[in-house]
Amino acid sequence: MLRSAIGAGGLAIFLWARREKLLVPRSHIPKTAAAGVALLMAAGGGMGAVAYIDVAVASVIFFTYPIFVAIVNHLRGTTRLSLAEIILIAMAFVGVALALRLQRRSLDGLNYTGLGLAFLSSVGITTVILTTTATTAALSAVRANLHMNVWGLIYFAALALVLPALGLAGETVYLQTAAAWLYVLLAALGFTLGYLLFFVAAKILGATEASVLSILELVFMIFFAVTLVGERLTALQTTGFLIVVVALVGFELVSARKG
Repeated sequence: MLRSAIGAGGLAIFLWARREKLLVPRSHIPKTAAAGVALLMAAGGGMGAVAYIDVAVASVIFFTYPIFVAIVNHLRGTTRLSLAEIILIAMAFVGVALALRLQRRSLDGLNYTGLGLAFLSSVGITTVILTTTATTAALSAVRANLHMNVWGLIYFAALALVLPALGLAGETVYLQTAAAWLYVLLAALGFTLGYLLFFVAAKILGATEASVLSILELVFMIFFAVTLVGERLTALQTTGFLIVVVALVGFELVSARKG
């Protein structure tokens, strides 16, 4: 809820400072409202899944979203994928599984609730991409993201109030320390900037290519884990890391050759 509130507030201030419109035409309200629902699915599904299943399994399922985006756009005729591109996307997905140390023990006793929530997260982010890409083309990336965050705030706030009242969730606990507020602020800024830049890239490259290249998130996550936290990669993780990089570079080269 706070993440969406901070994101919406920051984007609104940015548009106000530039003397740009804050509101969107009525015809675009359903799409921004749908993007807010999808944002709820993506965040709620991802955070909920790790309470039931291994984080590696949840992450691998989440990273299926570029495949879904590519399939939908291929069927719609927005982006036609070549056989080489399909193979490279599959390679990147295998690399993700290896880099996240997806092991047989992670698959033992899988919980269907956790799997369902992880899949919900993947479907949610896919829907966010498809709906907000459409509104970005008609409006701007900033306005589209602003209204997605506003709707997300409404939905998150409603859940935070209604679920505890109905006994379906524990009592809402608010942040108690300055450090906690700082972490939420940093998370909100990273979340908002990441989404904003993604949709700017999608407007330039297309949603499919931007989605596939966003697997680079995993590459940077591993890089920072090694350089900042001091984690050491296993041979399997290193292999997965290299497969992801090679697959993404190859995908970009093939796409560029297609023009």
